[in-house]
Amino acid sequence: MAEADRPAGRENSRRTDKGQITILLVDPANQTLDHNAALLQEMGFFNHLQAENGSEALAMVNNFEPEMVVAQQNTPLINGLSLLRLVREQDSPEEETLFVLYGENLTSLQVAQAGRVGANAIILTPCDDESFKGRIQEAIYPPPAPEDEKAEELFDLSVNQIQEGRLDQALETCQSILEIHDNSEVYYNMGYIKSRKGDLEGALACFRRATVINGHHAKAHQQMGLIYQKLGREEEARASLELAAEIHMERNQNSEAEEIFNTVLALKPSTTNVYNSLGIIYRRQGRLEEALKAYGKALKVHKDDEYIYFNIARVHLDMGSSLAAQDYLRQALKINPDFPAAGDLLRATELGLKINI
Repeated sequence: MAEADRPAGRENSRRTDKGQITILLVDPANQTLDHNAALLQEMGFFNHLQAENGSEALAMVNNFEPEMVVAQQNTPLINGLSLLRLVREQDSPEEETLFVLYGENLTSLQVAQAGRVGANAIILTPCDDESFKGRIQEAIYPPPAPEDEKAEELFDLSVNQIQEGRLDQALETCQSILEIHDNSEVYYNMGYIKSRKGDLEGALACFRRATVINGHHAKAHQQMGLIYQKLGREEEARASLELAAEIHMERNQNSEAEEIFNTVLALKPSTTNVYNSLGIIYRRQGRLEEALKAYGKALKVHKDDEYIYFNIARVHLDMGSSLAAQDYLRQALKINPDFPAAGDLLRATELGLKINI
């Protein structure tokens, strides 16, 4: 079935529960870090991390994925503006890290650069505590621009029109939203409407546009795959469906990924890389026997893939079979002697150590 299951609803990507927001504070002065942490607590934000230099801050961003970074411009090793650039480079379109840059004597050029790179707020210090807290509050809960409020109203209207079966009116409403700004969910809903009306090529173009705006839009990739399948374009169908499943896997949405991978296998049972992915999913779900069967199918074609042997070893460890795990680890190292993870795990199992991997 090429038609999408349901239209996309408007989702607020900002976490409104203060208890769910982790804020990373970056400043070379411990006194300032402690003071800013106290201000956050006054605002109701109790989850925060601290870093004294940009290098330490970047490591914390990678390891802890805070929702927000509040950084002083003049931090050692990596300054605030450079840290902002690095954070933005690794942000996904749908999960952007909030970033507040502050400092004394920020130049107009630095302010302009920070705005272009995507700072959510810039604070010129020194400033009083209430002003500092106000800028943090605005960065987390920005007041909507009038055009954004209008777009949200139209979006809600379009969803209601779709649910009531007024598809032509919904399509017109979606077009009105696009006159305000591009939005991947609007294009997704237009694809949904056109697929329901039987315009598969038009739906495909809309879903494709949604993925151009948001490359991680798993549902749009999936719908593209299903339409390609209905149009008899099986290779394109397989590629789109696999991409959708991989995005779900990255998000640990294992049931969704499994369903799509099984659709790929129905299209082309010889798609052996899918078996490796299914093995990963089954292991995550504790379905260890099924994981071994999936990896076994992957090995029938990819006999020299050291990662499959490594994954099988991990399943055997989960099952308490350390000797079997060691055999597969040795096979992985035979294929690729320069495989540190396999070597480390083999030594650990030989020493009887238990490692969670």
